[in-house]
Amino acid sequence: MTHSEDFLRKLAKEKVIGDFYPFDTGDLDKVEDYIRQVVDRLKSNHTINVEADFDYYGSGFASYISIRISKRDNSDSIIKMDKNRITKDTKGILLYISNLAPYWYYGGSEWSLTTENGKFASGSSGYIFPTDINKYDTAKWNNDIEKIKFTLSHFKYNLLTKEELEKSLDFEINIASNLIDGKPRVFDCFFHWED
Repeated sequence: MTHSEDFLRKLAKEKVIGDFYPFDTGDLDKVEDYIRQVVDRLKSNHTINVEADFDYYGSGFASYISIRISKRDNSDSIIKMDKNRITKDTKGILLYISNLAPYWYYGGSEWSLTTENGKFASGSSGYIFPTDINKYDTAKWNNDIEKIKFTLSHFKYNLLTKEELEKSLDFEINIASNLIDGKPRVFDCFFHWED
């Protein structure tokens, strides 16, 4: 296994781990401030919309910050209008940036947002799993994906691979998460969320 049992257990217990600032402080708030800098840098790409969720889907705790990336020109979205109601269904890119260790992952995802009279009415956020890394239109996204990778690398974040995330754990562990399906995997240690 690429990551040690001790390292994965610390992630599962929501311990901040790393050998550079802010991870070396063990302070989750400082890591989230660091991720806000990453998000601000991602927003400097004027071809994409960047929406980060620092509220953990509105409740509970997530070991990552979910960031929705969509095309600014809406070429990845279908917009439906009905009187004062607008629904936007998007097939974009979802990033999971760990707030516990300097690692990240991404994949194709879908989400929707409905507004009524200009105010939020409902929506869905979408999730990703290891197999979602190839579930997007590569021709449409290749340039932006490379810019995203460059930005995360600049901030010393390591991109995890599908193969390492899919590995089942070879030890017993309890992980508080709404996303686990079956036996816990390396993915579940890095990216877990409990409502």
